[in-house]
Amino acid sequence: MKAIYLALKTLLIFSILLTGCRQIFGDREQPELIVQAPVEGNSISVYEPVWGTIYHPGDTIIIKWSAPLIKRLDISLYRKSEFKFTINTDIENKGKISWILPNEILSSNHYCIKINNHNDEDTYNFSKQFGIHN
Repeated sequence: MKAIYLALKTLLIFSILLTGCRQIFGDREQPELIVQAPVEGNSISVYEPVWGTIYHPGDTIIIKWSAPLIKRLDISLYRKSEFKFTINTDIENKGKISWILPNEILSSNHYCIKINNHNDEDTYNFSKQFGIHN
């Protein structure tokens, strides 16, 4: 009896390996979220400034990002989680801008850049933290 049970178990395992589970157990419908890949086109990735870089008032900061399907963007400066000011608004998405740091900016190691979709405030991302020292 054990030999028959072992033979059936082995046959089932080989059947699954050779034909796949769906052919043996049926093609059950999968939830839509598992089947579909996430939409990456509406996301924003910020590449520069990089974490830990130190700038000084008057320096030019290169801000780089990727947002393939977004046409217009807003760019702001934050210190920790506090909005400081708008760098640029409703600009064309070219993936890069240069920005000259104003002279009256306060020293801190907790600055970051926020880039958001001009037409959808819920689509945004922050750069890594960087410092500005007088």
